[in-house]
Parts: sequence; structure tokens; C-alpha cells
Amino acid sequence: MSSNNNTSNTLAILQLQSAFRYANLTVGFILLIGGVLGNILNIIVFIKGGNYKNNACSLYMFVRTFLDLYVLLTGLTTRIPATGFQIDFSLMNRIWCKTRLGLTDINMTSTYTLICLQAIDAFICSSPSAIVRQKSNIRIARYLVVGTLCFWSIHEIPYFMFQDLVISGGTPVCTGTNAIFNQYRSYVTYLSFITIIPVIVVSIFGYLTVRHMKTIGVTRSLSSFTRQKISMALFQIFALIAFNGPYGFWVFYTISTANLVKDTYRRAVEQSISSLANTYNFGTYASSICCYCISKRFRKQLVVSLKELICGIHTNQVYPNTQRTGTRTQLPTQVDN
Repeated sequence: MSSNNNTSNTLAILQLQSAFRYANLTVGFILLIGGVLGNILNIIVFIKGGNYKNNACSLYMFVRTFLDLYVLLTGLTTRIPATGFQIDFSLMNRIWCKTRLGLTDINMTSTYTLICLQAIDAFICSSPSAIVRQKSNIRIARYLVVGTLCFWSIHEIPYFMFQDLVISGGTPVCTGTNAIFNQYRSYVTYLSFITIIPVIVVSIFGYLTVRHMKTIGVTRSLSSFTRQKISMALFQIFALIAFNGPYGFWVFYTISTANLVKDTYRRAVEQSISSLANTYNFGTYASSICCYCISKRFRKQLVVSLKELICGIHTNQVYPNTQRTGTRTQLPTQVDN
């Protein structure tokens, strides 16, 4: 009887792992292909438009596009073979084991920081006070971007020191060799910096921004360009909550139940869900093109850029030297309502 139960449990575990493996591959390939193409299009549109040179929110979006593209190419590209085909390159190369996740984490934490800065900037730009709106400054934004990249690069230095490829039970394992630092990464980096803090910050400032936008006087005092940038930032906030929320819940659950005794089937279920949650979380880095296309101006610029690339059709646009005080936002001759 015990033998039959073990056989049925083993069969159930294999079926469960097979189902989650196909789900991982499907979600992974959709996010990878859509995310890479979307971020490349974002880069083309931002370079063609040039608004990132004069607008703080556009600068955060522009820099984030490169960070998101790196995370997808190095993080998700290697994760798909590991979860779908059991081909883990970090178990084959010591240098890749020590550098892959550290470099990816630098870009991930920088992305979440820029999303928070983007949410704060949207709140500032939507303020009823003209004095507050002038605080959205491109010069300060440049300092914040450089500071963000430098801070998280320094923050990840211990990872390159403690992460290593070791032999455990006769099999290679890419893991941290310092127990204290491993706990710090679990409780502080992943649970706080990547999960709780970004969700709280963007939720608070997103709510405050929506309240500002409901004020008729404030909405009328903002330019079309500023209103659309705020809308793009708000949709990015919704995307962050949608993709990062389930991942954050699962991280919290994993840490909370780490010391519990679990049977084989429960461990298999949790490992399968954890793998899918980690893959699904990459949607944060692949969804920006959908969030930005909410802007009519962005969609038009995207179409123009694609025509120039594919058909060689060049559209000449004249941009007068019209700037808003403090924000230094250049407005095109054609204003979208």
C-alpha cells in the first residue's frame, strides 16, 4: 500500500513539474520576445524624440529601457533554458556563476529605483502649485540617475565576493558562501528593496498623482506633453504592482515558511510555483512598451520611427524653442489633445 502511495505521489509530482515547465516556457518566451522588441522600439522612439534631454520623467524612462533590456537578455534568456530544459549555465562556468546574478541585480534594483523616481516626478508635475512643479528638474534627474547606478553597483560588491560555484552532495551548486549575507539578500534586498519598498512608494505617489489629476484646474494648467507623461508613469505603476505583487507575496511566503517541515509533494509544489513566479516577475521589465503606448504622442512617434526604419520615409518635424519655466519641456508645433 505504501509502495502504491509513493508511486502515485511520484507520478503526481512529475505531472505537476511538467505542467509548470510548459507554463514557464510559454510565459518566458512571450516576455522575452515581446520585452526585447518593445525595449528596442522604446530606445528608437526616445532617441528620435529627444525629450529625455529636457524632461526628468522622460530621462528616467529612457535609462530604464536600457536596464530592462539588459535584465531580459542576461536574466530571462538564461533562465528559460534552466527552468525549461535543465540547462543552467551558472553550474557550468564559475565566472558566470559569480557575475550573472550580481550584474542582473544591479540593473533590477536600479530599475525599481527609477520607477519610484518616475512616480515621484509624476506627482511633482501634477501638483497644483507652480512652484512645486518647477522642482521637476532635468539637472537633478541626471544626478539621481548617476547616483542610483553608482549606489547599487557598490551595494552588489559583496555578492561578487561571496557567490561561488561549489560542490554539494556530489553536484555543482551556484550559491552564496556567507550565511549572513545570504540572509541579508533574502530579507533586505529581495523582500524590501525589490518588493515591499517599490510597491509602497509607487502606490502612495500614484494615488496622490491621481488625486491631483482629478482637479480640473491642475489638469488645464498642464501641457499635453506633461499630461501624457504622467499617464505613462501611472500605467507603469499599475504594471509594477501587477507583476511584482504576486512575486512579493511569494517571497514573503517562502521566508515565512522556511523553517517548517514539508513533505516531498509540498516541496515540489512550492518549487514549481516559485519558478513560475520568478519568471512572471520579468514582466516588469517587458511591459514598458504597453504602458508607454497609452500616450498618443508616443504612438505617433513610434509609427513615424518604424516607417523611417522599414520604408525609409523621413518625416520632418519642426520644434520651436518653447519651454515651460522650471521643467524646460520643449513642445512640438502640433499639440495632441
